[in-house]
Amino acid sequence: MKRLLSFILKISVSVTLLWIFFSRVDIQSVIKTLKQVEPSLFALSFFLYLSTVFISARRWSLFLPETLRYSKLLSLYFIGSFFNAFLPGLVGGDAIKAFYLYKHTGKGTGGLSLASVFMDRYIGFTAMMGIGFIAFIAGYTYIKGTGIIWVIPTLFGGFLLGSLILWRINWGRIRALSLFYTPLMDYKRKKEAVLRGLLLGFIVQFIGIVCVYILSLSIGLKIPVIYFFIFIPIISAVSAIPVSLAGLGIREASFIILFQAIGVATEEALSLSLLVFTVICLVNLLGGIEYLRVRKPRDT
Repeated sequence: MKRLLSFILKISVSVTLLWIFFSRVDIQSVIKTLKQVEPSLFALSFFLYLSTVFISARRWSLFLPETLRYSKLLSLYFIGSFFNAFLPGLVGGDAIKAFYLYKHTGKGTGGLSLASVFMDRYIGFTAMMGIGFIAFIAGYTYIKGTGIIWVIPTLFGGFLLGSLILWRINWGRIRALSLFYTPLMDYKRKKEAVLRGLLLGFIVQFIGIVCVYILSLSIGLKIPVIYFFIFIPIISAVSAIPVSLAGLGIREASFIILFQAIGVATEEALSLSLLVFTVICLVNLLGGIEYLRVRKPRDT
């Protein structure tokens, strides 16, 4: 019942936000902009974004036993991405990945499965915050004097505080968390895996930002690339807040607010956001196909 209510609430937030945006923009202008998409650039963005799934699965493998096949982890990553995109609020993609991994590896590894999924997410978020902060410093003059100037430092500061709370407090004393917390803390001793994971995380985030930049070019927008390295980490972080359906509505609001601040028309910002959402859905749809293919975890 709680999941159902959460799902209904998220749908309500997404539908309300989208209704507000579409009721206040020139729909014909949005449609006209989307019709101008350069197919070759859209395809390039799609395949680049698709490559991030392969890299992310490799990053996840760094936090798991080497005996696990990469092909299996890639399959689970695609399936998890599908559930995150199309069934958020009812069945979490990360929970699906952890469950399938647990069933695949056998009993006694539930804590490791959860810890590995969390660590993979955490490393990815760390890389995203790192890129955003570096871009903020490099592009400070581009956003100086705007309200955006405080967003990245606030997000970065909140992330650092959260990390200190996570890694400095012994949450393992809480019995319900000990199964998950013990293998998570073991990663402190695996510095090489963490550093390699961070490197892959930076590559994934870099490619993701470039994908959005390419999509902006596909509809004729000429925006300095530095803005994308500043804005996309903000948009990704805000969209990850679990108050809407797969970030739908929140993502569009973030695109509009941030890009409007640098003179981009509302209709163009909304069109770009919808293109990003389309690419994400198309890639994650492959996870649905993989789920239908696999259906049940198989033995190694």
